[in-house]
Amino acid sequence: MQRLVWLKLLHFFLLLFFSLSLSAESKRHHSVGVFADIEREISVENGKLVGRFAPYYRCVFSRVGGDFRFINMPLAQILRQLEKGGISVGLPLIQTAERDKYADFGGSLFRLEYVYLMAQDLPPLETMTGLRFGFVRKFAGLQLLKGDSPRVTDVSDWAQAVEMLRLGRVDVVVLPRIMMDLYIDDYPGHYYERTAAWIDLSMYISHRVKDSRLTEDFRDAIRTCRLIGEKNHGAWDIPGRQRDPEDGPGVSEFANPQ
Repeated sequence: MQRLVWLKLLHFFLLLFFSLSLSAESKRHHSVGVFADIEREISVENGKLVGRFAPYYRCVFSRVGGDFRFINMPLAQILRQLEKGGISVGLPLIQTAERDKYADFGGSLFRLEYVYLMAQDLPPLETMTGLRFGFVRKFAGLQLLKGDSPRVTDVSDWAQAVEMLRLGRVDVVVLPRIMMDLYIDDYPGHYYERTAAWIDLSMYISHRVKDSRLTEDFRDAIRTCRLIGEKNHGAWDIPGRQRDPEDGPGVSEFANPQ
């Protein structure tokens, strides 16, 4: 009889132990790296995501259970920490083959138009040789290089890239259209822009995350929030000129007062 009581107690404590283990696992404590150089578009304030991209990402995280700690950090650090497992998630990011080696892309959450910004109305870029491109360091836009023997100058941020363009040290800068106003309002003289590409933005989940369900849970949430975002585009403001991606590159000329 006493042995039966002990067996029941043992069974009870085993169930309690596994229940507590599952409960602890379900809390999912994860660190999330947020690109620190685009504060107007997305940033972290008081532990919460803010900015014009934030509604999309808040939608996603609200559908994935867990305790997520958001940390502003430079792009290069986000990628390094994803590879090492220092963070579980990095955003906002576009997909590249190099990043796929150490993290899982979440799938398209929304799209942004990237443009070529130029100080001169250059011929078609693919016909030129030795163009000098200004790229933010670790920016995944090498597929947007054009022409024969293009050269890349890495800079710390887009403001520096536009300054290099103004000084004549690069011929072309690649940046998101929605961020152009931050850098060209005080640009002297004429500048030209052409559509480079429409690119999917989302997030990456590190391969070193031990939570086997995390990637699929994020992908499910991203699919849902992409559809919600398409229906609420006016409220979930992704500003900038709206153009059908099938319309082709187009060229625009602008002049700021001296």
